Amino acid sequence: MDPISLGLLMAIGAGGMAAAVRIRKRREEGRDAPPKPAPAPRAEPRREADPNALKVGDVLLWMGEEFWLSGELKMVREGASVLRVFPAPEKGRDRWVGLSAKGDTLHFLDRDAALEAIGWPGTEVPSQGLVLRPVEQGACAVAPSGEVEAGWEGVGRYALYRAMETVAVFVEMGPKRLALRGKSVPRRLVEKL
Repeated sequence: MDPISLGLLMAIGAGGMAAAVRIRKRREEGRDAPPKPAPAPRAEPRREADPNALKVGDVLLWMGEEFWLSGELKMVREGASVLRVFPAPEKGRDRWVGLSAKGDTLHFLDRDAALEAIGWPGTEVPSQGLVLRPVEQGACAVAPSGEVEAGWEGVGRYALYRAMETVAVFVEMGPKRLALRGKSVPRRLVEKL
């Protein structure tokens, strides 16, 4: 036995020496042992699609009214959806449902001829005694799906204005223009049928 091991044996006793020998052997075996294979990557658990996500064909119920989402215009910036508007046709009305980027707010909108006459809005939008201020706006790619008017595919711009629960949405792409006005509602108050 080497002098260091003998000194350890006397200092810590036989039990301690046996533990030190085991640790030393493990270290030596680790140096000569072949490298262990990397563990196989774990498969991520399957995530179900959000059951509250809106898509073309859904029917929403709010305040006793049904809104059938017949199509969609998706405003996309830097690869992410910033605003989605769905036509919800009803006889005699041109109504739409808007969905904010976070998905926590819905906008129940009607086409507004007075807002369309304004053109592209500036820093304020006067509407029925209120002054709406910009929340977000910018250039975007417009991606249509479902039943929407032809010609809504390409690069355009959008703007969202708001005053309390009143909201206005503007979408413009070349000569095509959409000006909508309505009410903003928390998503949890709307039922999906």
